[in-house]
Amino acid sequence: MLEQELKFFVPESARPGLLTAFDAVRTGSITLNAIYFDTPERDLARSSIALRLRKEGEQWVQTVKLPGPDTLSRIELNHPRPGPELDLSLYQDTPAHTALSRYADQIQARYQTRIQRELALIKRGQSELELAYDVGHIESNGLKLLVNELEIELIKGESLTMFEVGQRWLYKHGLILEMRSKSERGDALASLANRRRAKSESLDLTPEQVAAALTRKAYDLPKPHFVDTEELEQFYSLSATMSLEQVIRNAALLAGVDGIRPDSSRQADYLALMRVGLRRLRSCRKLFKMWLSASEGYANTRLTHYFGLFGQARDHDLVHLEITPLLLQAGMPGPAPEPTPAHLEHDPVQLASAAEFQSLLLSNLQSLICGPTLELSGVAQPEHLVEARISRWFQTIQLRSQRFAQISQDKQHRLRNRIKSLRYCLEFLPSAADKQGLHKVLRECQALIGAVTDVDVALDWYAQHAANPEQAQFARDWLTHARQGRAAHAQHALNALDQHQPQIELLRR
Repeated sequence: MLEQELKFFVPESARPGLLTAFDAVRTGSITLNAIYFDTPERDLARSSIALRLRKEGEQWVQTVKLPGPDTLSRIELNHPRPGPELDLSLYQDTPAHTALSRYADQIQARYQTRIQRELALIKRGQSELELAYDVGHIESNGLKLLVNELEIELIKGESLTMFEVGQRWLYKHGLILEMRSKSERGDALASLANRRRAKSESLDLTPEQVAAALTRKAYDLPKPHFVDTEELEQFYSLSATMSLEQVIRNAALLAGVDGIRPDSSRQADYLALMRVGLRRLRSCRKLFKMWLSASEGYANTRLTHYFGLFGQARDHDLVHLEITPLLLQAGMPGPAPEPTPAHLEHDPVQLASAAEFQSLLLSNLQSLICGPTLELSGVAQPEHLVEARISRWFQTIQLRSQRFAQISQDKQHRLRNRIKSLRYCLEFLPSAADKQGLHKVLRECQALIGAVTDVDVALDWYAQHAANPEQAQFARDWLTHARQGRAAHAQHALNALDQHQPQIELLRR
């Protein structure tokens, strides 16, 4: 059985309205108490497999979930059980057998969930959806993570209907798009408990402290993350979806998923990696722009606007959290500029949690999941055209790198963006083993040119917002000197590009 569903975190302010809306469509409620299993080394979680025993009312059900064809889909196998006893022999003739049999002697209970679920059934034409409003917690070794989420599962019909209903509930109630399953959160919770026990640290944490600990790190793609497929459209869809998932996950963190209240430093981390995800997604679409479907092209245009808005916030964080401390350490006269968003057009937290932006993320996900993503009809050997495009990108980068010091600041910034686009696209290629070390060189060039453009941002900012003329003069002198040194380091790294050529076999042929 293939399960496909959307998940949304329900902010505290949205809960009364959501319950009222559920009253009009509720078909029932049920208590769900589940035990999740894994090995001590998390082998199932590492393979994106969830194994549980769940008491649904009075009936125990054993379930295993395996990765599906896309980020919203899972292969789900359910078996009624007489009690809470795990029986792996049930998977003898199923896709789960190989994955589970090798760990049969090591599997043990890892965490539990306690959920009260309100249910609703919605029919739209030939499609049928189940809405589940879940309230409760996940627990491991006394640590608890609260759950308050809406799930919309496609029972039968078209995936498009699931997205249409999701849009209505998201927009009406101000929901936050959520990519983490309960099993992912439970695995993270159990790992947190094990780490604290190993360090003899207290497990007496509030759910708020647990949520803060579990969201300490911004989300980046795992390494490596190349896409192994023989289909060009699938290559595009998977790489673009991975990029979008990075955006969605960090946007949820920035918006305060699980009720967290991240400080300015953590907000900056979420924002930075959310923008990396946006850049990755834009790079994928740039590489395939000649064949993007109408929906993909429209989704990309709308996201570009928000990329700029979040860029303003990122520049603000850069100045106050990175550059200003360096200036103060170097002796810049005070008072230091206040680290407030007073000069921002939009507050990044409010922007990330706004229904308009969350709706846009859901629209982009719909475009990638429901398709079509590319229009390749009548295009002969499109993979070779894409490979040629990558070669041209690299040749342009090499040419402009040779005279980095002589080109304008705007062209230096555009060169960095070209390097980013090339690097992010190359990382998705099956040839990502990168025996030449090109990825490392591109990453170094990107970072060093970034250090130059960071100074340019700070020069512009202090020219407008310095607290006094003495501070403005000090900042200008120090930053100008720093820029010269950073530009020299960038040029040295760029020179190394002459020794490389990208491995651009797009698909395994």
